[in-house]
Amino acid sequence: MHNRRILVLYALAFLATLGYGIMIPTLSVHAHALGADHAAIGMIISAFAAAQLLTQIPMGRLSDRIGRVALVVTGFGLMALAATLFHFATSPAQFVALQALAGVGAGCLWPPLMAMLTDDVEPAARGTLMGIFNTVFFLGVGIGPLVGGVIAGAYGHDAVFNAWTGVALLGGLLCFAAIRESATEKRAVAAGVRASMAANTPLIKPGLWSTFAAGCVIRSRGGVCTSFNNALLPLYAIALFDATPAMIGSIMFIHGLGMAFFNIPGGMMSDRVGRRLPALAGSLIATAGVLWYSAATGYWALFAAVGLAGAGNAFSTPAVAALTADVCDPRRRGEAFGYFLTSFNLGMVLGALVFGFVSEALGLWGAVFTWGLTSFVLSLFGLLIRETATRRSPELAQA
Repeated sequence: MHNRRILVLYALAFLATLGYGIMIPTLSVHAHALGADHAAIGMIISAFAAAQLLTQIPMGRLSDRIGRVALVVTGFGLMALAATLFHFATSPAQFVALQALAGVGAGCLWPPLMAMLTDDVEPAARGTLMGIFNTVFFLGVGIGPLVGGVIAGAYGHDAVFNAWTGVALLGGLLCFAAIRESATEKRAVAAGVRASMAANTPLIKPGLWSTFAAGCVIRSRGGVCTSFNNALLPLYAIALFDATPAMIGSIMFIHGLGMAFFNIPGGMMSDRVGRRLPALAGSLIATAGVLWYSAATGYWALFAAVGLAGAGNAFSTPAVAALTADVCDPRRRGEAFGYFLTSFNLGMVLGALVFGFVSEALGLWGAVFTWGLTSFVLSLFGLLIRETATRRSPELAQA
């Protein structure tokens, strides 16, 4: 794959997460000020992931047939529209609707982006490639809330939504201007899919469905963690030590920073020792961080705990992303990543929704501790991952 194309894909991933991350510190606080209780905030946060859950598989399939670029541009455009309309939202129900619109936009852009990254990459390099991609992704996740917290504190909520609109528009323009798909390439993609369907080629290679499913469960654990942090961590920090918007932004930033710095080591290790060990170890480290949330008594303790959770999440993510490319039929890779990303969004939906109601019943601390125990159970699915010997298999290397 051309180096310039890879750099553009990295930039698009960064802009997508930066834009959404900018408004994270203000979203739940702003919704709460408009009358939303904890359960409603959970619904607001989960709406973004729920929309992705419903759209990523069909968008992945569509990208296998018509190409990738148009869907990525559409995705950025829908996110810019949602960000603009937030200026007019005055009720929790409207917040839910706009989060869903932004989620449809994200559902359009992530499967084709990840498929483009792995379409022309040797299996032995996929873990490292996904590690770098996820590092860029989570730099946006971390920097976005840090910037958003500062903007919200200085200029208010409207400025935050303006910033999100601008970043999304920049992403769409960059994709449109810098990535080209010829008509020949589009026809080749469509012909390959038709041939695959005609031959009844399975989505996942024989004997590897349980491995794929285990990887998806590990990824869903990351989705629960993300939605829990987005929905309840700001309120938890306020309850613990009366955190300011800038302090909340810095806590979100350290989670994203941990995600950024530990993705590349996790990806490199998955290329060297296999996918199971980093997937399992990273999930357990993240679980330790989540359980530490419940023991934190002040800003610095919570700051460190959130950073540890981010580092563990990061270590596991490139392994299961590379695993998805390893075990699927290459002609249906967009669809496979649609399922993989949907598992993350299923975790996002359940995390914000379920733990929003748990916090109403048990309080914020009870929700934190319950999530720690749940995280441990989900992490154990890493034991079911079967090594595919991709680095040595001529058959799989052709993928």
